[in-house]
Amino acid sequence: MRLPSRLALWACLVIAQGCRTHAEPPPAPPPTPPTATARPLHLAKPDAIEFEFGRPQATACNCFSADATAKEGGACATPRFGAYLLALTWAPTFCRTHPDKEECEHLEGTFGATHLTLHGLWPQFTDAEAQEQHCTYPAYCGGLCECQGANAPSRCFPDPATIPPAMSTYGPGFITDNFFLANHEWPKHGSCTGMDARSYFQSNIDALLSLPGDQGTPAALTDNVGGGVALEDLRASFGQGDSVAFSCDPNCNLTEVGVCFSVDEQRRPAARMTCPKNVTRGATNSCVGNGSQPRCPTVKIQAAKPFDGGGGGGGPSSTCGQPGQGPACTNDQLCQGQGWVRCARSGCCTTVPKR
Repeated sequence: MRLPSRLALWACLVIAQGCRTHAEPPPAPPPTPPTATARPLHLAKPDAIEFEFGRPQATACNCFSADATAKEGGACATPRFGAYLLALTWAPTFCRTHPDKEECEHLEGTFGATHLTLHGLWPQFTDAEAQEQHCTYPAYCGGLCECQGANAPSRCFPDPATIPPAMSTYGPGFITDNFFLANHEWPKHGSCTGMDARSYFQSNIDALLSLPGDQGTPAALTDNVGGGVALEDLRASFGQGDSVAFSCDPNCNLTEVGVCFSVDEQRRPAARMTCPKNVTRGATNSCVGNGSQPRCPTVKIQAAKPFDGGGGGGGPSSTCGQPGQGPACTNDQLCQGQGWVRCARSGCCTTVPKR
């Protein structure tokens, strides 16, 4: 049966409209952007990414490479190391040249006035490893070159909650000046250990307390504050003479002690060991020097200098702007106007409230 022309036209329109209103498939979703990493993707080497996601394998950044723009690992391109160097500070000497530091405020009467305090626990290559790697220690592992200098991003800094309370005694520099030492030591050295931040900081303390004497300080030091001690007697007081190095200033005042430890399977400090030659022949052992006779046959053990400072800030400091510190200041108002809490005695703004 043939439909009337008008009816046929109407049927065609209905069919055509149905075709146009038929549900079309949804548009394809936009491509998923690449997963963000801690560093630009073009610098994210696979082995470095593994470290950033919690695996111990990593490469050090090219922080000590001759070509600072190079994207390869450069020197120190491995975190595998066979020794630790525990660096300990003699604060009375340190504070004479760093009076701006909060840890040096009223040093008299504190633990640091008569005892060694923590500077850091540093992964160190053995001499064979150093020859192979063409440098003496790994640093800024897992792609942390960006953690150097004053503009380091916050991701570089450890959570202050990971710092053991005992650190305020044994390593006050880790707590004061807005956690300055913690913010420096963790990205530079701790990042190469395979430990988390809490374990790394506790290992600093454990290594110190394993040394002879009162809480890691032999009697040759505590009994001679303000006087001097023969270098060989000082060496003998640490028990294993070839595992220790001594740093002195030009006037033979003790500045720092370095103690070498082996590394256990968990990458923590183990037994004392003979220091690599790259330690004993360097600045870490400057009391000895390179001649046939010790440069400092008698090492002077300085006493704490009385603190000489007034209220508020200690005056603008040339060291301000280090990781974890604010700009130089002379009063609290200058800091508060820029979002900081107060002006520390270091002469730098800080977020740490007065204790």
